Amino acid sequence: MLGVTCLAMVMVNLDLTVVNVALPKISVALHASTGDLQWIVDAYSLALAGVMLPAGLIGDRLGRRRVMLAGLALFLGASLWCALSLSVGELIAARALMGVSAAIVFPLSLAVVSASFGDTERPKAIGILTAAIAIGLPLGPVVGGVLLQHFAWSSVFWINVPVVGIALAAAAVLLPESRNPEAPPLDAVGALLATAAITCLVWGIIDGAERGWTAPATWGMLAASVLLMVAFARREHRARHPLVDWALFRDRRFTWGTVASVDVSVALYAILFILPQYLQSALGDDPLPTGLRLLPLMAGLLVAGVGAGPVTRTVGRKLAVAAGLALLAGGLAVLSQVHLTTGYVVMAAGLAVCGLGIGASMTAAMDGVMAAAGGDEAGSGASVNSTLRQIGGALAVAVLGGVLSASYAGALRPGLTGLPAAQAAAARGSIAQAAQLASHLPAGGALLHAAGTAFVDGMGVVMLICVALTALTAAITLRFLPGRSRRSSAQQADRAA
Repeated sequence: MLGVTCLAMVMVNLDLTVVNVALPKISVALHASTGDLQWIVDAYSLALAGVMLPAGLIGDRLGRRRVMLAGLALFLGASLWCALSLSVGELIAARALMGVSAAIVFPLSLAVVSASFGDTERPKAIGILTAAIAIGLPLGPVVGGVLLQHFAWSSVFWINVPVVGIALAAAAVLLPESRNPEAPPLDAVGALLATAAITCLVWGIIDGAERGWTAPATWGMLAASVLLMVAFARREHRARHPLVDWALFRDRRFTWGTVASVDVSVALYAILFILPQYLQSALGDDPLPTGLRLLPLMAGLLVAGVGAGPVTRTVGRKLAVAAGLALLAGGLAVLSQVHLTTGYVVMAAGLAVCGLGIGASMTAAMDGVMAAAGGDEAGSGASVNSTLRQIGGALAVAVLGGVLSASYAGALRPGLTGLPAAQAAAARGSIAQAAQLASHLPAGGALLHAAGTAFVDGMGVVMLICVALTALTAAITLRFLPGRSRRSSAQQADRAA
């Protein structure tokens, strides 16, 4: 059962990043513009964030196994649609459907695992599942790079068909059914308001990163999100059966475990957003070598995910989360010192330490979150936590990406002397545009070096911001997250047996 849920989570997270390396081929095959390519990527994230919150509650009520099987079947169908798409609009619609199905699979995988394991084994099981969740993101460029060397762009979607088909067949046999017998009826109006508010928020964040935070479309989406959130809050206050069980936040394990997991997601998204740009545009790597260079992060995640359970039981949840966050801060500090002449060994060490910190802190934090939610409300608790982490990741890419862009543009300005205004503006736009421009200039080497130096300066600033945020979260965790709790009667019975 745990293997099936891990396989499902790897595929769901892999599809967040695997399509990125296929964008050039998609652009040629489907005549897609830059804006079209952006929406091919963002449609998945947008639907994933918007639908996750009600998905867990539906699983609690109708049966987590049943709803998760429906999500896997929908993911399989959406992958087929993506692979067979003949136009950009069709592909964007299929990617949005994939995001909806992923939003069902994601929280219910956590809920099924949490409901199936007792207090003794749950930390180990969640550690393995957390490693699977995080591995899918950096695995995407590796898988995509291998496939695109030999096959067409549609291969990044065809690969889902046999793998998800196997997961679906195995899940039908192996997954246990669980539900909350006292689950309240779904508040359809509240669910629609929550989905619309989260969708507008993430859409506004994506638009702000693309068009600028002063664009009317950005402000319109963010304003709509605020209004919808106010309407949702009023609905929740008056509803007989509110969508979110706000009592969960009275449990410090849930509240501060969620804070820690959101911080870890912010750091992970920042790493995966920035380092591929550094490797491909500043150092000139192809997508496949770029993915391979991220393997130390995956190795650290695997080691920590497998070993976090025993460590959490030994030192307690509070110290495990704080120690993992401290490791993550240390790894980010190492990455902040990477420059154009820095050897790969330093970067690999920083990635490995980050992987260990992410795996250790996320596992212990998620164990606290799911323990607080309990078996009956596992779906609802997983949905709230997963939604907040997805929003945190989107905010990280937007805000930290803005910091990176501003720092990069400012540091590059002295290196643009003598260039025409149009070329200088293009080079300031991104390091990818600067690298492309440098390849067409007689003295492009100087521009590429200046752009690379400016980019690593901005990368260092972003990594140090993440260090400060992670260190602050570690301190908050030590202050507010409950420490070692007394053994429950069930644990005592297990030990006696």
